[in-house]
Amino acid sequence: MFATTGRVQGNTVLVDDFSLEKYNGRKVIITVLEDEKNYKTVSDEKLLALSDSLIDQNKEAYQELAK
Repeated sequence: MFATTGRVQGNTVLVDDFSLEKYNGRKVIITVLEDEKNYKTVSDEKLLALSDSLIDQNKEAYQELAK
C-alpha cells in the first residue's frame, strides 16, 4: 500500500510524487478532503491503526478491486 497527497483537476489527480510510476495501471481508492476544514497531523501509529481498521471494514470492496 502507498499513500500520497495531490489535488483534483478535472478528471485528473495531480501529485508531486514520482515514485507512483511503479504503480502505473493499478486501481486506486481516492479520498477527497474538504479544504475548509483544518486537519491535524497524527502519528504513524495512529494512521496505521486507522488504515488497518478501514481495510478490515472494507475487505470485500478491496477483494473486488483486486480482481
